[in-house]
Amino acid sequence: MAFGRIVLAWLAGGAWLVAWAFAERRAAGAGGRPPGAELGQIAGEALLLALFAALWFGSLGSGGWWLVFLLLGALMAWPLRSVRSAARVARIVVAGGLLAWLLRA
Repeated sequence: MAFGRIVLAWLAGGAWLVAWAFAERRAAGAGGRPPGAELGQIAGEALLLALFAALWFGSLGSGGWWLVFLLLGALMAWPLRSVRSAARVARIVVAGGLLAWLLRA
């Protein structure tokens, strides 16, 4: 898998996660864009998701990507005690779909 495709996937996944954080802040009434520290965390999360997706699509297969990212999102948001936790799982599944679209050979 080409390094350029992984970087593109990282940027696209990061853009999705930043848009999600922006919408989450607006819904909570905080308004404005996420602070710089949160953007750094989002960039790291997007990088790890892109690398994980590259590993999955580059070696293990392309089938069942939604299940892989559903489980990953559930692990990240565990325990699922609220609608917000479930929405954060959906955020990872959508990011996985975006990465599947960009990284599949």
